[in-house]
Amino acid sequence: MNIPLRVKNLKKKYGTSNPFKLCRYLGILVIFADLGEIKGYSIKRMRKKLICINENLDYFSQKFVCAHELGHCLYHQLDEVNFFLKNTRIIRRSILEEEANKFAVELLYDDIDDYIENPSIDIRLLEQLRELKKRSQ
Repeated sequence: MNIPLRVKNLKKKYGTSNPFKLCRYLGILVIFADLGEIKGYSIKRMRKKLICINENLDYFSQKFVCAHELGHCLYHQLDEVNFFLKNTRIIRRSILEEEANKFAVELLYDDIDDYIENPSIDIRLLEQLRELKKRSQ
């Protein structure tokens, strides 16, 4: 899967790299809730895709989680993801998670510098994004 090309085409088609706007354009419902230690998840019920994001995360982390889950919604069978999570098939799950992370990094990478000065941002997340971007080049 050529993730950079897919992200480029998605941004061109919809004119944005904002995952919240992309979800709206694609008919994917995004909700926020107190999820405790869980950052977010995506599900498909009755042919409708839904992303749930932890409301306690900072804005950039919410944006990253939304982008990550959007990657799952677009490129993975959500029923399959749930199946592998329930059955702990780690190898397949890690491939799906890596693809979703690559998608999120490609989608958001150009905006990273806008967040560096914000004291509420999880700097570790920004550094992880930079590292993921280096590895994908």
